[in-house]
Amino acid sequence: MTLFKRQIRRRAAASVVAAGALAIVASIAVRAEQGQGGGGRGGMVPMTASTIARNPAAHMGETVSMMAAVEAQLSKTVFTVDQDRTKTGEEILIIAPTLQTPPQANAYVTIQGEVFKFDPAEVAKKARNYTLDLSPELIAKYQGKPAVLATVVVTQALVDIAKRVLPPMTPAELAFRQNMLTIDGGAKALVAGMDQPNPTQLKDTIAGMKKAYTDVEAFFKGRNTEDAIKWAGDSLKIVTDMEAGLAAGKLEVVKAGTTNVRAICAQCHGAHRERQDDGTFRIKSGG
Repeated sequence: MTLFKRQIRRRAAASVVAAGALAIVASIAVRAEQGQGGGGRGGMVPMTASTIARNPAAHMGETVSMMAAVEAQLSKTVFTVDQDRTKTGEEILIIAPTLQTPPQANAYVTIQGEVFKFDPAEVAKKARNYTLDLSPELIAKYQGKPAVLATVVVTQALVDIAKRVLPPMTPAELAFRQNMLTIDGGAKALVAGMDQPNPTQLKDTIAGMKKAYTDVEAFFKGRNTEDAIKWAGDSLKIVTDMEAGLAAGKLEVVKAGTTNVRAICAQCHGAHRERQDDGTFRIKSGG
């Protein structure tokens, strides 16, 4: 193969990798923005490890995206990176609370997260529900050094090894999810149905929502979630009143009730729903 052909192939391969990288960066943008609760300042900033290492104070609090070579794995969720494989000595500590598998030594990875001055107290503040798994000796060694709290760690194979693998839903959670879809779809159908009311369709929709709210109330009672039990009970009463109002030809009761249950749903979602790494929503663990 001629040198020219080899160069063409390399460029084509690089284009494919670049396109794939752009796609995966787009898919993980939500997680990078959500972070671990620390709240880095500003938008995503392209950065090099050496730039951070040379002047860490200038970048504290920034949310960065950088490619670097893995230097050493220090624990299950902590490793260090250097600008490249030549070991410049300008290493950056990477703390990835959701790391699923260790990165390959000397391999390049793309990291996204917030830059901060390493301190176990700061880690605890920024990464809730995470326990730092470094030895006392390593904590002392890196105290005050620049670190990145990583939400994304993408390998050269374009695999995000910091992405949580969601456990399958339990039968109760699947049923709960279906009830949520019934309620949401029902409320939207009622809003749309007010323009040209069809009593039979409205009756069926309200009946479906009533059954769903009954099941939701029972679900939260099983979890002993007091505020959600009350919200589900209040919504069930409203829907029951809507049912009676429709039977009496009082569409204003149906309209007002729809507005009220949607407001209650928003409250409950804010307290007990959380967005997952893949963009879907699930009920909060334990709530």
